[in-house]
Amino acid sequence: MMDAYMGFDPRRAAKFAGLGALALFLSWQHVQATRLGYRVESSRRRARELRSRVADLRLRVDQTMTPASLASRASSQLGMIPAAPEALRILSRSAKLSDGILPRLWARGFAPLITRS
Repeated sequence: MMDAYMGFDPRRAAKFAGLGALALFLSWQHVQATRLGYRVESSRRRARELRSRVADLRLRVDQTMTPASLASRASSQLGMIPAAPEALRILSRSAKLSDGILPRLWARGFAPLITRS
């Protein structure tokens, strides 16, 4: 009777090995879930940073593209001055549309290339 408890029982060893494998699997799964959680949080933080950067850049573009800012940079950096009224040309409204480049390209058969999406 004592030998039954002290001897090698294959069923008991299989149960013990199965429980050990299950414990290892659950531990591995927990570690992987934790790693994934850290990666998700890192990605969220990066997305927030990028959204903030996009908002800052949009604000900068809006500030840069104001007419006053453009006029100031045109005169100071590029040396541009406003055009004199006599230098302006006013085009007549009677100009034919067929005189432009697009209608000529359209007539030559480039229309399918332009309208494809």
